[in-house]
Amino acid sequence: MAPTPLYGRTFPDELEAQRSALSEDPDLADFLESRRALATDPYRPLFHFSPPQGSMNDPNGLCQWDGRFHLFYQFLPNGGSPDNDNRVHWGHTVSEDLIRWTDLPPALYPTTEHHCYSGQTLVEPDRVVAMYHGTESGNSIATATDPLLLNWVKHPANPVIPMVPIDADGFPYRVFDPCIWKEDDGYYAISGTYKDGGLRADCRAIDHLFRSSDLATWEHIGTLIEGGFHSEPGEDGAVPNFWPIGDGRHMMLFFSHKRAGQYYIGTYDRETHRLNPERFGRMNYGAFATGSLHAPSATVDDQGRYIGVFNVKEGRAGTVWTDVMTLPRHYWLRADGSLCMEPVEEVESLRGDEVIVDSMEIPGNTEIPIDMVNGKALEIQAVIDPGEAREVGIAVLRSPDGVEQTRISLLQAKPGQVGGTPRLQIDISQASLREDVYARDPEIGPLTSDPDDLLRLRVFVDRSVVEVFVGDQQCLTLRTYPSREDSAGVALFARGGPARLQSLSAWSMKSIWPELRHLEGC
Repeated sequence: MAPTPLYGRTFPDELEAQRSALSEDPDLADFLESRRALATDPYRPLFHFSPPQGSMNDPNGLCQWDGRFHLFYQFLPNGGSPDNDNRVHWGHTVSEDLIRWTDLPPALYPTTEHHCYSGQTLVEPDRVVAMYHGTESGNSIATATDPLLLNWVKHPANPVIPMVPIDADGFPYRVFDPCIWKEDDGYYAISGTYKDGGLRADCRAIDHLFRSSDLATWEHIGTLIEGGFHSEPGEDGAVPNFWPIGDGRHMMLFFSHKRAGQYYIGTYDRETHRLNPERFGRMNYGAFATGSLHAPSATVDDQGRYIGVFNVKEGRAGTVWTDVMTLPRHYWLRADGSLCMEPVEEVESLRGDEVIVDSMEIPGNTEIPIDMVNGKALEIQAVIDPGEAREVGIAVLRSPDGVEQTRISLLQAKPGQVGGTPRLQIDISQASLREDVYARDPEIGPLTSDPDDLLRLRVFVDRSVVEVFVGDQQCLTLRTYPSREDSAGVALFARGGPARLQSLSAWSMKSIWPELRHLEGC
């Protein structure tokens, strides 16, 4: 007999027992009803993961188990059991390809803790170990062994790393967001937090290191890394993800409550258990609390890819559901040790028909609408020669009169400027006429010049999400909320001088949600 579809998906026959149980799960029935009800919201994305209902925050525990990808996230559902109302759970979704996601029941419910906050997972041959922060309690362990990771068993010794009294500088250690991994002599975990001052004021980031032989008893053995000259005063090292990225290097992808997503790349000394940073970078450059990149989760998959995902905060007030996830990103290192990034290649499976735009001149101080390309769920790839323009780029989600538009552009460095670098910008100052959208400055990140000085853009537009990749060196993300139904156009522009479009291809993107498929191509 053919497998029973679940939310438009099918699972292999070996999951029959779990699939049958899921078909009767009240949470999933509630989620399905919620997704249908929320389908009328014009800002629900077609191909980015969004919560089935309620509030979603940090992604947690991204992992690959039994050939499937699992993503957990801080989840405040609508309602729930009487004992868990208004308490954060670990939401749960599963995918065969990192792109098409299926809701599963919440994985972790609060018991000894008030909320189940952030943490990461460790995949072992016979089980998956989750380590998470329980508020007002400490860091805790849960394990699961079933094919869909539905049945989690919390450790009887939880919290295995309890909170302890600390002095004014945060010593001996604060207990907060953990990451867990395993070495030959046992399990290791870090607690991403801060020391020596106040958060967002004058503190420094620190990741305290713990070791255990049995997951139950943990010894504090020092620090993996401490914030130095790379970070601003007031930044912490929350939501850490510590994995090998190749060439004998590790990358720690983490979150600062002052400046959001960041990373260290360096060598990990297994004798001293210290990360020696060689490179530092940011994933976010503006105000993350108003519609920008937030916190990460990461894993290394069975192809050896270092894969990360972030949540993106809302940029509008009064929403009945909050936040979306970015597309999963593949990170790797160049020969010179610098970080490369691009969306996972699986996203290309969502492409519809291709539209190809001929090369053309872009005169200075003009906008050229591209009538062939239109829609609110698009992938666009463009190669532009900036020429003499001081700013050149592409506008998306544009109304025919240009009153609403989100502008993506290259800001060229001043000729001859010592230390000057080109910059990538997303500007949403004209993106929406709504009164409930927060004001914010543009998101601007640094670029290195390509050898041929061409701007290579890869833009993903998904109704209220814009993700922009430049080559494999930079990605910026913002939320945007056009108010007009006809704000779906695309235009090229240049300022201060002429530029030239060398090539442009665009695809309308398919929906990963059955209830939103009627919006494909719109």
